[in-house]
Amino acid sequence: MKAAQGQNRSILPCQVTTSLFRIKWLRIKLDEGYNRSTMKNHTRLSLLIFFLVAGVLSACSSADPEDGSSSQASAASQPEASGPLLWNILPQFPPRDEVISRRLLGLNDLTMVDANTAWIVGTDGGIGYTTNSGIDWVLQKTGTAVNLTSVSFVDAAQGWVVGTAGTLLHTTDSGTTWTPLEGIKGVFSLDGIDFVSATTGWTVSDTGGVYMSSDGGVSWTKQESNTKQDLIDIVMLDDGQNGWAVGWSGTIIHTADAGATWTEQNSGVAGILNGVWFIDANIGTIAGSEGTILRTADGGVTWTQQTSNTTADLIGIFFFDAQNGWAVGSKNTIMNTTDGGTTWTQQKTSTSSDAIRAVVFTSLDSGLSAGSGGHIWKWGTKLED
Repeated sequence: MKAAQGQNRSILPCQVTTSLFRIKWLRIKLDEGYNRSTMKNHTRLSLLIFFLVAGVLSACSSADPEDGSSSQASAASQPEASGPLLWNILPQFPPRDEVISRRLLGLNDLTMVDANTAWIVGTDGGIGYTTNSGIDWVLQKTGTAVNLTSVSFVDAAQGWVVGTAGTLLHTTDSGTTWTPLEGIKGVFSLDGIDFVSATTGWTVSDTGGVYMSSDGGVSWTKQESNTKQDLIDIVMLDDGQNGWAVGWSGTIIHTADAGATWTEQNSGVAGILNGVWFIDANIGTIAGSEGTILRTADGGVTWTQQTSNTTADLIGIFFFDAQNGWAVGSKNTIMNTTDGGTTWTQQKTSTSSDAIRAVVFTSLDSGLSAGSGGHIWKWGTKLED
């Protein structure tokens, strides 16, 4: 209907102009008759009106939407559709003039709180910060040179980082300053951390260590995990009650009461499970060694091994919703599913890396991944050189 209304508006001035000409000519005939003298005087006027009408009609004709030339020109002036989505390699982090040590930085984990704001952590105490969706990164000072393994932020200001030797860092200003916390003694490495609020969070370690803080990381209480296997990753739902941790020898443990009790779930595999992600209390996915991907739809009561179509060791896992997910790992591997893991396909990256260790998305057309060699990739349309 809108198109039809637009056509009527463009044609109407032509119709009115023609009608006025006819009315004017009729009035002359009625008022003054057809004598030769009268006609001579008004012929000049008629010719003037005729040429005016002809000009208007010509303009109207050229602007007629049905002609098609105007709409074609408009279409030609529109920007072309966006290109295909792909993984863009970003400049090495940190830049060569800001290197922390002689070796390239290994990036172990990343997190995003919105489409623009993200942090990455890695070896040699390295933390990177971006506010433009990964295009530019700032190297933040941490005051430590240990291997940082995991990061968790609850908003754009407050976050925590863990690492080897029980290291714990905390910021309340987006990482402008990182404050060392007391840490957890007696552990070789803290390998996963997840805070659900400014006060409440969990971290996991070797020898089955699970620790909970209710004061923003100032103090930690060890929880009984019922396993002695090294734990590598943990995810807690926003309710602060349901959580899962994974680790060596196919270990999966689950809590439904904020960690007051942890029970082991049967994974059906014996390899290392490196990453776990749940989108709600029922649907979750785990990534592990030799291409292992496990899926549950009942909170982990049963786990089903999916066909990953890769033999690479998978290290990181992320699901945007129940259907769309990514698993990353060794040999520069990025696997993607759009059907909840029924099928997994490999996505190409433009630069080789020993391993891609972390991946996160804020929408289906915007995500980041990071790995060894200081390499960071951005998912989206092709970036300009």
